[in-house]
Amino acid sequence: MYKVLPSLLKLYKEVVQLPRNFTLEEIANNPKQYPFFADCIRALNGTYLPISVAGGYIRQAPWRGRKGGLSQNVLIVINFQINFLYILASWEGSAYNSRVINSVKAKGLEALPGRYYITDTRYSNMPITLTPYCGVWYHLCKQAQANIRP
Repeated sequence: MYKVLPSLLKLYKEVVQLPRNFTLEEIANNPKQYPFFADCIRALNGTYLPISVAGGYIRQAPWRGRKGGLSQNVLIVINFQINFLYILASWEGSAYNSRVINSVKAKGLEALPGRYYITDTRYSNMPITLTPYCGVWYHLCKQAQANIRP
């Protein structure tokens, strides 16, 4: 097993072919999501988990997040049934989200041309991510209250 898995990972890009024009079934069957998110692959988000680091200030400094506490920056990819598909829990709390997502891209997270992962406003638009405009309400209940169509 220890020799087979690395070999399969090396052959992955040559053997596995993802369909180009494919809309996820959960999006295609939901009139609130289709056709707006027809090219969306999955949702990508990050969170900061509180941690404790033994040692003095020098060892704790990289883990100190923007709010002052010690934390770990964790990136998570989920599908639309909220199942965890990928978790990266290795970055210190001071790491920016762009740095974390670039490390994941270097490890093989990619999207076909025209496809994207939907994120929140803490991420920037990249070739593989779609971020909503800052300060715009996207919640359907808020739009309904304001008599605005999505």
